[in-house]
Amino acid sequence: MKAAVAALVVTFGWLGSAQATGSERYFALIVGYNGAPAGTTDRTIQPLHYADDDALAFYQLQRETGAEAIVLTIPDSDTRQRYPQAAEIARSPTKSEVFQAIDALNARMDLAAREGDTPTLVVFYSGHGARTQTDGNNEAALTLLDGSLSQTALHEQVLKKVHAAIVHLVIDACHAEALVRSRDVNAQTVEIAPADIASHLSETTAARYPNVGLVIASRSNAPAHEWDLYQSGVFSHEVISALRGAADVNGDGRVEYSELGAFLTAANREVVDPRARVRSLVQPPAVRARAALIRIGPGAQAGWLVGIPASAGQFYVEDARGNRIVDGRAEIGFTMSVAVPAGETLFVRKDGKDAELFVRAGDRKSFDQLTFQARPVRSRGAMESALQAGLFVMPYGPSYYSGYVDRGDVVPVADLPRQTLSAGPRPPETETSPTILRSSLRGATVAFLTTSAIFGALSWNAYRDYQATPLQVEAAEASDRFKLDSTLAISFLVSGIACGVTSYLVGRR
Repeated sequence: MKAAVAALVVTFGWLGSAQATGSERYFALIVGYNGAPAGTTDRTIQPLHYADDDALAFYQLQRETGAEAIVLTIPDSDTRQRYPQAAEIARSPTKSEVFQAIDALNARMDLAAREGDTPTLVVFYSGHGARTQTDGNNEAALTLLDGSLSQTALHEQVLKKVHAAIVHLVIDACHAEALVRSRDVNAQTVEIAPADIASHLSETTAARYPNVGLVIASRSNAPAHEWDLYQSGVFSHEVISALRGAADVNGDGRVEYSELGAFLTAANREVVDPRARVRSLVQPPAVRARAALIRIGPGAQAGWLVGIPASAGQFYVEDARGNRIVDGRAEIGFTMSVAVPAGETLFVRKDGKDAELFVRAGDRKSFDQLTFQARPVRSRGAMESALQAGLFVMPYGPSYYSGYVDRGDVVPVADLPRQTLSAGPRPPETETSPTILRSSLRGATVAFLTTSAIFGALSWNAYRDYQATPLQVEAAEASDRFKLDSTLAISFLVSGIACGVTSYLVGRR
């Protein structure tokens, strides 16, 4: 199974002969397909809802940053309203269109190489992973409108033709025995550990495809993989948020693999429900560990929201059509800057408040210039509560990034202050340290106890539903909700008590 996982991923890559001599010029092939694999007998595998939205959101980002992109997807009616301009130029996600897109991008990349630039190709796929029979072999494949694009077809009919020096692969696909488990409504969680995939890739990709970088979801559960609140895949949205600059820890306008990996880890760190947590594999090209997946330079058609402080807490930007553009949270002492669509009214939301934002291409709007007003908030279910309570809660910035790269298996970005790249000696404790610690513990106590009360209420509602229904299916569902919510309520209660006791002991010291 692991070999099949790795085989599909690595065969996406082609070893380009060009070397980085001029500036990088970005190109993108973006594919999104909602349909289930043809001929599947697994009733848990149902059509997706937001693979088309993922593709158009990724296409919008590539166009804003100046990349030459081709998008293959079939937008549904809701998606056409949400991405009207992008939807008009989308072509069908078929094998023939993939081959034609490769030919068209090759011509443009050849021109870029003749002009002295280094062509870099970004391949994005959102949809179903599948299994297909090819010459008697059971191969992993990606689902398209007219069938599956098998491992062999990818290698023989696509990858040998790619004329890119560097290839970035962003794969948000799923299959129980291939990439990740199905992201459908009734799927069960099946984990393929990133370490298992990476151990195989280290033996194959570095030697055979050293110009290929990988960004793939390594674990997925259906209800979390696509989320109605985002109207997209959770993993795809996290990657897009990172590439819009939320992961750019050194502020150079480039997002490298180490920055993306640290950001994805931080974004999912506090999601307590294992069903909702998304894990990822992030591996840079062997020939260029500091390759950038995106560069948002002066010529980009995006605007900027800059100076987003830690005091903003969790924030996100949304457009007037309800598209969630970017999420983030800055750590103390760090300010974020994110690229946003230019020339349209946007909304910055945080702490139950929102503010209007309008920027022109290339302009920069400071966060402290925004005026926030209160807005209503509606409650959600247990899974949604777990995501809302945990996703993007961990602050991101140089300190978190440094802890991530200090593991020793990634190459850090340049131009960070030296002290952020290693732990170094601890600063001398000041007289105010106990006070700060006590205040933090008290705040944590209140947060844990409040969360415990919320899940306690949810578990009580589930218990009442269980007692009230005579139907076996509904009773089983209510029982499952009661077990999960009561477990979370007890966990948060114990954590709150522990923080409260620790706060008391610190105060006595």
